[in-house]
Amino acid sequence: MSKLNGWLHLWLGLITGLVVFIVSITGCIYVFTDELKAAFYPDRLFVEPADQPVQPLSTMLANAKQALGSEYRISRFDIHLAANRTWIFRALETNPDGIGHWGYYRYYYRVYVNPYTAAVVHVEDARTEFFQLILDAHMRLLLGQKIGHPIVSYSVLIFVFMLISGLILWWPKKWTKKALLQSVKIKWRATFKRVNYDTHNVLGFYTLVPALVLAITGLVFSFPWVDHSLYFLFSGGQQKAERSIPQSATQLAATLLPLDRALSDVLQKHPSADMVSIRFNDNPTTPYDFQIRKEKSRTYHFEWSYYDRTNATLLYTYGTDDLNTAEKVRAMNFDLHVGSFMGMPGKILAFLASLVCASLPITGFLIWYNRKWGKKKKRRNLV
Repeated sequence: MSKLNGWLHLWLGLITGLVVFIVSITGCIYVFTDELKAAFYPDRLFVEPADQPVQPLSTMLANAKQALGSEYRISRFDIHLAANRTWIFRALETNPDGIGHWGYYRYYYRVYVNPYTAAVVHVEDARTEFFQLILDAHMRLLLGQKIGHPIVSYSVLIFVFMLISGLILWWPKKWTKKALLQSVKIKWRATFKRVNYDTHNVLGFYTLVPALVLAITGLVFSFPWVDHSLYFLFSGGQQKAERSIPQSATQLAATLLPLDRALSDVLQKHPSADMVSIRFNDNPTTPYDFQIRKEKSRTYHFEWSYYDRTNATLLYTYGTDDLNTAEKVRAMNFDLHVGSFMGMPGKILAFLASLVCASLPITGFLIWYNRKWGKKKKRRNLV
């Protein structure tokens, strides 16, 4: 079993190593996407605060549509409640075909609007924007949903096995002080081969838990059976029940005044929220839905509010406090995946863990290369 574990660890690592490296490196960058965007895109993200009310949402939406044209459909609106932030519309193609697992859309454009003047500040092509490409490489290797997404998903699934098999290989045969020190300490003054070997084993051991968290939370987005299994585990064997969202009365006239009133109500009830997201749906009986993120960079602290499309009446609302244990674990999944559940310290931890994960295929390959060809080169040099 030990030999089989070592053989699988080697060859599965060689097969998936490049994918794990790309996913891990892009993960390092994505952890700090918000901070990096603020540094590189100040002109599109920030405006000069004005001592006046913001423009109606309907006015901003009309200007955003005019900037894009009829070819694209605006389906989401993100409001950062900070006084110096632009408000962002996201647009899809009129007939999108890039829908992945869980119904996630791939947005094609972002329109940044000054909330005080309703003027369009910037139109961003998300298909070529750097950080969107980083996310696309992280999720799909830039190969599309049908090809890239399965490759990433199954490679990460294999990586989970690799982490466990690596722990078995790391496990000291004898728990003596000397053996334990060799397993938890890098001998920096040794040869390059030994340093590389120690780096692979020791850093892999120290980052085992955060690496497993990053990998498993990533699998939740990839495989429905992982999501269902976690719900089953944390709910004590229960099946997930969907919430029944009330229907909206059919809108008689094509007016956005109820949407303006609904947004005004949300902003009055949550003045200290970090961000409010609105999803536009063409179904006349689907209520306006608002996702309120209460704390910065933490999707776990949230509230959903649903408003009637005809009169802006609040139909239904629920938040983090209304979730059962399994739902709370699921709601925390994204924050765990990017490290934001602990704020900046958590992001730094996620960054370092991702960086080590990116190094494991490289150091592992060098261990295999040195064992297979290193001795041959040494013999040739002696001859």
